[in-house]
Amino acid sequence: MIDSSKTSVYGGSCEELLVGDEEGERCVASIEDQIRIEMTIYEKFIMGMLTNFGSMALDRIHNTLKMFCVADPTYDKSLQQLQSFLSGLVSEEKLELRDGMYFLKK
Repeated sequence: MIDSSKTSVYGGSCEELLVGDEEGERCVASIEDQIRIEMTIYEKFIMGMLTNFGSMALDRIHNTLKMFCVADPTYDKSLQQLQSFLSGLVSEEKLELRDGMYFLKK
C-alpha cells in the first residue's frame, strides 16, 4: 500500500515546489534590483557624459565608465547590465535612445 502522506520522489510537496519557484523568481528580481541600486551610483556620471558629448553609443558609455570609474566603487558591470540600466532610464524618460545612441531627454 502507498502512503499518500509521504513526500514524492522529488522530496517535497506540490506546495513546497510552488513556493520554491516563487522564491527563485524573487531571488532573480532581487539580484536585478541590487544591480540597479549599484548602477544608480553611475547615473550622474552618465548624465554628465551625455551633457558634454550630446549622445553616446552603449559601448562608448561602457568603456568610458570602465576608464574613469576606477576609484571606490570600481565600475565592474557587464555591457548587458549597463544596457538594462540605461533601458530603465529610458523608460523613466530620463534618456532617449535613437539609432543606437543615448541622449538626454529634453
